[in-house]
Amino acid sequence: MSHPITIDSPFTGPISSDWTIERLLDWFAEDDDRLSDAALRTPLLALEEALTGHHWVVSPDASIPGSRESRSPAIVSLVRSIALHSRAHPAIRAYTLAEVASGVGTRPVDALAGGAVKE
Repeated sequence: MSHPITIDSPFTGPISSDWTIERLLDWFAEDDDRLSDAALRTPLLALEEALTGHHWVVSPDASIPGSRESRSPAIVSLVRSIALHSRAHPAIRAYTLAEVASGVGTRPVDALAGGAVKE
């Protein structure tokens, strides 16, 4: 059962902070239509950034000449990045979204590099 999340959590709507990375990826695998839900972009962006430590650089939309509008990363790109990251570091699949977002003292990938792995 999903627990209520705090207002400052990026995980709202259908995504719950108590889900593991593996559960999140399975949830997307169950229904491709979820990849078009724009409301998921913000929480996925926060999760992907917390996992990788990299901030997406968003440039002006080149498809519109003279545009100063920027384009956010596609949801499918964020999910792929999260999936690739969890494939490269399988132990992080057991972390909950809340743990990853809070850093649990350190990013999971940093903990893995130091030999500490979540049981």
